Amino acid sequence: MMKKQTGFTLIEMIAVFLIMGIIATVAGMAIVTGVKGYLFAKDNLSISQKAQMAMTRMNRELMELFDVSTAESARITYQRLDGAGTLTQTIYLDETDEKVKIAFGPNPSDGDILVDHVSEFKLTYYKGTASWVAGTDDIRELSAIGIDLDLKRFENERIVEFSTMVSPRNNNNYGGAP
Repeated sequence: MMKKQTGFTLIEMIAVFLIMGIIATVAGMAIVTGVKGYLFAKDNLSISQKAQMAMTRMNRELMELFDVSTAESARITYQRLDGAGTLTQTIYLDETDEKVKIAFGPNPSDGDILVDHVSEFKLTYYKGTASWVAGTDDIRELSAIGIDLDLKRFENERIVEFSTMVSPRNNNNYGGAP
């Protein structure tokens, strides 16, 4: 009488390993995709927080201005009231290290960093719907300042854009028309 053999054949073993390999590959891809999604969300949060803090600070500073001495596309020097009197400050793009900074005085050399990894920083000045020009137009005609801020992502240099509009309230604003 022949004894019955038990166990797995070579073909059954290969089929099981093949199926386990496919399942492991799919699970690995899911884990990698999940980690990439987490890192992307973390990067978005960090960039958004930095931009929000910088935009809020610039909004607060420019809202309180009562005079502008320099109004360029990436720099503004303005005067605002402080508890001790008049304060002159400058918000500018330091292109050497890609940072937007704020400093005391009209000719800052090393200001405090508002935000880093800046691709572009642009200020636009308005009197109503037209452009306002420092030195030519009356400060009372300055109705709004547009701020455009483009920040670079950390890992791949893609750009994230932020913008806001500030309406100064201490310049006896005519709303753009005298």
